[in-house]
Amino acid sequence: MKHLILGTAGHVDHGKTSLIRALTGFDCDTHKEEQSRGITIHLGFTNIALDQEHQVGVIDVPGHKDFVNTMISGASGIDFVMLVIAADSGIMPQTVEHMKIMQLLDIKSGFIAVTKTDLVDEDLLELAISEIEEFTQGTFLENCNIVKVSNKSGQGLEEIKKEIINQIDKTNERELGVIFRMYIDRIFISEGYGTIINGSVLSGKIHKDNEITLLPVRKELRIRGMQKFHTEVTELKAGDRASLNVVGLKKNDYKRGMLITNYLRDHSQLLDCILENFSSSKLELWTTVIFLSGTFKSKAKVHLIDCDQLEANSSAIVQITLDNPGFFYYNDKYILRDSSNNNTIGGGKIIDAFPLKHRKRPKKLIRNLKNLAKSDMSFVLLHEIEKSIDIENSRELSLKLNIQEKIIRSLAHSLTDKIAIIEQNEVELYVLLSHLINIHNEIIKIVRKNQVNNSLSAKGLEVSEIAKYLLSIKEHLDKSSIKVILDDMVKLAKLSCIDDTYTLVDHNPNTQIKLIQKRDQVLQYIDSFDWDIPEEANKESIKSRFSLKNQEFNSVINSLIEQKSVIFYDNVYLSVNQLRKILEKLKNEFNEQAFRIADFRDLLGTNRKIALYFLELFDKFGITQRKDDVRVITKKNLI
Repeated sequence: MKHLILGTAGHVDHGKTSLIRALTGFDCDTHKEEQSRGITIHLGFTNIALDQEHQVGVIDVPGHKDFVNTMISGASGIDFVMLVIAADSGIMPQTVEHMKIMQLLDIKSGFIAVTKTDLVDEDLLELAISEIEEFTQGTFLENCNIVKVSNKSGQGLEEIKKEIINQIDKTNERELGVIFRMYIDRIFISEGYGTIINGSVLSGKIHKDNEITLLPVRKELRIRGMQKFHTEVTELKAGDRASLNVVGLKKNDYKRGMLITNYLRDHSQLLDCILENFSSSKLELWTTVIFLSGTFKSKAKVHLIDCDQLEANSSAIVQITLDNPGFFYYNDKYILRDSSNNNTIGGGKIIDAFPLKHRKRPKKLIRNLKNLAKSDMSFVLLHEIEKSIDIENSRELSLKLNIQEKIIRSLAHSLTDKIAIIEQNEVELYVLLSHLINIHNEIIKIVRKNQVNNSLSAKGLEVSEIAKYLLSIKEHLDKSSIKVILDDMVKLAKLSCIDDTYTLVDHNPNTQIKLIQKRDQVLQYIDSFDWDIPEEANKESIKSRFSLKNQEFNSVINSLIEQKSVIFYDNVYLSVNQLRKILEKLKNEFNEQAFRIADFRDLLGTNRKIALYFLELFDKFGITQRKDDVRVITKKNLI
């Protein structure tokens, strides 16, 4: 069975609610004020069960001009429409406004019910139908079926049911998406059950055992029960009219515009959009409006991007700045009303839910936004990758765009002339080719510089070391992304990996014969010092003694440190071999006994200054532990 929602539309008092009551036996006007005034004020909900294969949820929207906001929130969740026009009244202001709103919300199919046929003769009825056919030309209802009906006599009701079946058969279910989203359009307390929320599922699916979150307050809720068509179910999906019994939400916690979801994401107050202006007035460069999407409502400012004025019945690319934060995705629909909320200006779709701020309007920006507006999903994906200064992955992009990951992967593989695709475990990573080339070049510079200073080492830099330098240039990359890039560079034979370190592929320390000889001489020199502090074994002395340039010195010393032959302490280089001899002498003499500086001085046969020097070195490495004026030997080794 398909998951679809039928919505009514049309001018006030044209018989929408009466027609639903005649079809279902249910009166959607459940509020006392609605019943006393005889008009629909709130959204009405029911379902029509036609047979085992054809069942559809129904949203009955208000037709009065004062409740257009409510109409918009209801229309945002419908899949096909029944436009109701009274035979004795014909096309009226809200008939026109509702039609424009439905087109902006991208509703693609439906039919027309001509009501109150018992109040007019045949000539007037034919005139009304002729007017309707002319009215629908160029709209999604052009050439749609028109059913004549009388709610009072019941004439045409069976034809209405047949047409609903026809609409169900030819209307596709909405794209499921990956994120469960449902605006709350009704909340109430049911005795014995607690809090009940109603809404139309816009995308995704949810199971009864899943946790959900109320946005924007990020409040976690537990589902106690869920219904569809007044029947208990364990799962809901896009296109369902849903009723959820939730734990963790009080009626007073709720504010109109709140959203139920299973995925936490950042809010947005800046949107790039296509705007169609169907008002009779032109829009200036900056215009203050009321923004409506689902049940969300906010004051906003519209900035025209590709023109300085938007004429009536024209479209433009705009950036909308919202006063209140909202949660939106690519291709979400919206409606704009004037700042007094009296008239509908127009609307359209969101083409970027997280754009950059457009302070200027360069031609390249306009060209890119117009390409986004064409709904080419390959370009949409490319745009997201271009916006990112980090590496994007297929899973995160799926969540950002609310598109199945398999679709993201398919789109990405059509863009291999512009992006690089790197496999990582169960996801794909994407980065602009030009961006990746820059990163490769920076990494090679970092690795080469290290090799110049470590030419006698077979090893290179670890990921963390490369990340330390690279993140100072590309601060928005993360360490895991850098690791993936490095491994990919190894696959491309741009780098070699030795013991989890990265070097250039042509790196071979064994070719440095003369430098190896110098290294051995330097070690022999440092080893020659006994317990005397080798103040001469500093950088400048060693360079001068062995005629070493800076890079040669760095390679020699770094190689000795890597071999654990030398350590650097207090601006001099010490022989590890000699330090071990001192430690061995210390351990043999004192073992686990406490000793003083004087004891150690006498053991070495040196002065207090040298004894203290070595003890402070051992303290730093954790080999000795000081308490007051005595020390003990720990079990820690020098290296």
